Amino acid sequence: MELTDGADSADESAKAWWSFVDSKQFWKWLLIGGILLNVFTAFSSELGVDTHAHLAEDDEGSLVWGHTRPIDHSASDPTYAPAGGEWDLSLAPSSLGEIGVRGLAIALTLLLIGLGGVAYGMFSEGNGRRAAALIAIYPTFVFSTGRAYAEPTIAMFVVLIVLINAKLVAEKGIEYRLAGSIASAICMMGIMMLKGINPMYGIFFGLAVLAYHLIDIYRPSLHSLTRNPLRGGLLTSAVVGISMLIIGATGGGGTLSVISIDAPRFFFALIVSIFDIVLVYSIFGMMIWPFICSAWKKISETKDMPTTFLAITIAGFTTAITIYVAALWTYESIIWNADWPWVMWTMGNNGRYISLTMIPILMLLAHLKHQYPDLPSLENPGKKSAAFAVGILLIIPISLLAGIHGQTYWTDDAAEVLDNNMEEGEDFLFIHDGTLGMHYLYTFHTGIDDVGQRNITGHWRAPDSGWQDELVNGVKMENRGNLSNVQWIVFAPGTYWTDGYLEDWNMSLLGQADFMNGGGNWEIWSTHVREQEIVPF
Repeated sequence: MELTDGADSADESAKAWWSFVDSKQFWKWLLIGGILLNVFTAFSSELGVDTHAHLAEDDEGSLVWGHTRPIDHSASDPTYAPAGGEWDLSLAPSSLGEIGVRGLAIALTLLLIGLGGVAYGMFSEGNGRRAAALIAIYPTFVFSTGRAYAEPTIAMFVVLIVLINAKLVAEKGIEYRLAGSIASAICMMGIMMLKGINPMYGIFFGLAVLAYHLIDIYRPSLHSLTRNPLRGGLLTSAVVGISMLIIGATGGGGTLSVISIDAPRFFFALIVSIFDIVLVYSIFGMMIWPFICSAWKKISETKDMPTTFLAITIAGFTTAITIYVAALWTYESIIWNADWPWVMWTMGNNGRYISLTMIPILMLLAHLKHQYPDLPSLENPGKKSAAFAVGILLIIPISLLAGIHGQTYWTDDAAEVLDNNMEEGEDFLFIHDGTLGMHYLYTFHTGIDDVGQRNITGHWRAPDSGWQDELVNGVKMENRGNLSNVQWIVFAPGTYWTDGYLEDWNMSLLGQADFMNGGGNWEIWSTHVREQEIVPF
């Protein structure tokens, strides 16, 4: 009777709507679909605003129309363009051009999918196909691929760090651990270069990894920390968090220094950042929520080095990213004089930085499954099959939106008008509020052909910056570019002439931004006579 009941139960499970998560064919086609989606978005989506800015850098790494963080927070200044660091690594060098950057972006994402599948397979009893499929449809990686952002590349560096230390040199002698620490420092130096930070700081990360290995080898009495993922993870999170808060509170750490300027705003942003990064981008976005509770119960019981290294890596990066994003939101809101707290919605996609922990988290779940066979997992979700199926079905539409719709800008149409009508040596002025104003200015640089050869300079002003005095009355202001050669003005939706306009200026074109770009009308004005035909977009 029991055998019959068991067979009936298995038949019912096989007929359940969620049974597709146990189908090899489903995972095969999900992986193929994810790869095709990434390829499609790599060549159809508009590049990200940061990528557009990188494409506008000269050979020394200076932005040709001025730094995106100008001295005067209401105006651009082409003469203020600090060169990039000697070791900065850009995945969007102007020498590659737009098509080259897109090709590089999809190549790196495909490499990440393959590496992630292999790394997961080394920790599980499966072949890594399921993990590779989840990586391929993770909305953050799809989003980043279409915009040619660095997240997939950074994630690869982190995978190498955990793979080397938690698998290849785990439990081995000091010479192997030393090699793992050196490799970790090199990988972190690569991450630093991608973020425009002095790569020498990566050496400190390597030293921290070495310290962990030395303690694990020579201080067995501390195995309660080095071989307990719960204690090790909590201690790492506390050390990283307290260190960053102290550095920021004392006015150091660049962006972190905002903690000393406006602590209440920062701590409010920190609460939102925790929700955005931990809940939205991680637990929900990575489709791991069906397995988190079961895994958490086992983490406190586990006593081994690989699991602990995975845990402390995830905890350390998650803490650092959560605090950094909160500081970034606060810092940018101040320098842009942006509406608070709504600017956090505009910059919510900064939560994508946590994507570097996705594959280590999958590796951790796989390793726990190997130690505790009763745990549900990607390979055998068991009683979590229904929840896992729901998670996948909720994510697929978001991935499709990120991939098929991709990034769009209303500035593309405006740039095409300028490209078709501006004469050599003319300048244009872009009126846009401070939030991402300089970043959107550089979308024009990509959209106007041969901008350097045609000697065209773009300027940006915030609506309340007093730009009309500069333009009409020739007033010169410190740390601002000269507007005397401006022949064209582009008004972003919601901006306009504040004190009327002069007869010398004519509205040449009126366009409309779509809903996904905020809606509203944008305008282009010029000093050209009305009789001149303006070539539309």
